[in-house]
Amino acid sequence: MSEANVELVRRVYDGWSRGDFTHTDLFHPEIDFEMVDWPHQTHVRGIDEMWRTWRSTLVAFGDFRSVPTEYVDFGRNVLVLNRIEGSGKESGAEVSADVASILTIDDGKVVRIRLYWNTANAREAAARPD
Repeated sequence: MSEANVELVRRVYDGWSRGDFTHTDLFHPEIDFEMVDWPHQTHVRGIDEMWRTWRSTLVAFGDFRSVPTEYVDFGRNVLVLNRIEGSGKESGAEVSADVASILTIDDGKVVRIRLYWNTANAREAAARPD
């Protein structure tokens, strides 16, 4: 089962690595979305609220990508170490950071996404049973 979970998460990141955050068919309609330790921390439920949160973050960028560097299988949880990259919409300044995401899978759908700036904290959280 967990190998299938990693493959599902790879499919999510196929779009995200190209800057395409619009495909939501792999997400449960009542997805739990949390930006745990980001500068703009938030916790929302549902695809519409998740998308609203993303848009409020992405509006500052002319382009924005989340490029995976490693997938770590923790069963229901898949930890993704990734590099976010983009350029400021107004300034054009290039920005990047190494961050982490934990995607939780149930019945072939992503039911929870937790985004972390601190990759060590993400690794610890992914290893803990829910």
